[in-house]
Amino acid sequence: MSEIFNKAIQEFESKNYIGAYGLFEEAAPNNPDAMVNLAIMHMQGRGCTQSYELAKSWFLKAAELGSTKAQHSLGIFYEKGMLGSIDEDEALKYYKMGADSGHVDSQLKTGILYKQKGNNAEAMRYLITAAYNDNKQAQEIITYVSNSSIATEKNEIFHALDAIKQRALVENLIETKIRPTLAIDGGGIELVNYIPGEKPQVWLNYQGTCSGCHLGSTSTADMLLNHFETMIDKNVVLYLM
Repeated sequence: MSEIFNKAIQEFESKNYIGAYGLFEEAAPNNPDAMVNLAIMHMQGRGCTQSYELAKSWFLKAAELGSTKAQHSLGIFYEKGMLGSIDEDEALKYYKMGADSGHVDSQLKTGILYKQKGNNAEAMRYLITAAYNDNKQAQEIITYVSNSSIATEKNEIFHALDAIKQRALVENLIETKIRPTLAIDGGGIELVNYIPGEKPQVWLNYQGTCSGCHLGSTSTADMLLNHFETMIDKNVVLYLM
């Protein structure tokens, strides 16, 4: 069957679209890559009838077989309303399928849709993953701030505490030092997540007039890091959204 698929690719590259379509169709059973190519050909109307309905049908078959490209494409279908009304819940469903299987663009889209829905914990989880996978847009949304790579000190007292007590200290720092400072200029901040470890992670979401701070100068981020390094641990890692 792979020989048929490879022949289909050759025919497509030779612009024999009708021949390529027939070969992809022959290779399609249990071959998600062939299904995806058939879907794309229907979207473009190459070698077949231009039809979003048929494209979606092939994408669905490929998605069921684990094709992350098909899952991402279905997310686009629903997000853009290519077959009618926009359905962000269905878009998120398919983007999340692709994201959980490692599709980087799906990780970005999943994070963005969760952010729009106000689920900042899930939004940051997927956006951080996409950023680490070198997605430039995710890196623009999420700011990473840390001196952990050069830290030579460790707050043994802090690390000796259990996770609940560590988080309580983080929350107290935010409440007593950080939030009052940001409030002066009408800004705010939300603790989205705390992950204990050798390099404790603090996920923060800017609010109010600070909502765009991660896109501007590093002064606010540096101020936050200084507080956490002084009061918590030099190895702390901040993620800011």
